Amino acid sequence: MPKIIKDLREKIIKTAITIFNEQGFDAIDIRKIAKECNVAVGTLYNYFPNKKEVVYEVFNELWYESMNKLEALIDSSEGNEDLFVDYILSLYKEMEKKKGIGLYLFRMEIIESKDEKVEDGNFLAHSKFHERHAKQIGKLLIKSYGLGDAGDNNRELDNLINTVATLIITNKGADVEYVMFIRDMVSSYVRDYRDRLCK
Repeated sequence: MPKIIKDLREKIIKTAITIFNEQGFDAIDIRKIAKECNVAVGTLYNYFPNKKEVVYEVFNELWYESMNKLEALIDSSEGNEDLFVDYILSLYKEMEKKKGIGLYLFRMEIIESKDEKVEDGNFLAHSKFHERHAKQIGKLLIKSYGLGDAGDNNRELDNLINTVATLIITNKGADVEYVMFIRDMVSSYVRDYRDRLCK
């Protein structure tokens, strides 16, 4: 049985975050992290089987604070379409601060869709971040568009959440015109959805 060193997992993650913040994503390297933590590379592999898993933990750690900020924005704002726009623009600012690590993981998930850890090939969909982000977008849509009648298990709302999340993550940055396009598309969908509910 491999030797487990107390608090080493947290130290590995903190070291990887420091390397990421100081030198960028490409500098995250298993050997470099092991050296900074004063452990053998083999010891590090007892905690993380590969670089992707380290990056995944860095991603979750970095986004935890950002998700709290975005949650506070939703909670403190009036429920209208301006909230929707403010949220997306704020999200893009947070994405910029993260130097593309989330986009890297998204692309890596597509490229490595045969990863044995995630049998269905959807790496981010199984992350705590993805689950929290999907709930947050659902809350945003309900508050921005008054969809309180949509219910928790509404398939159409789930589809809209996934569409909005995909439109956000596949865009390169905070282009206001693109954000307005997303807003207009969602507004049109919500009007159509309400018309169907009233029939």
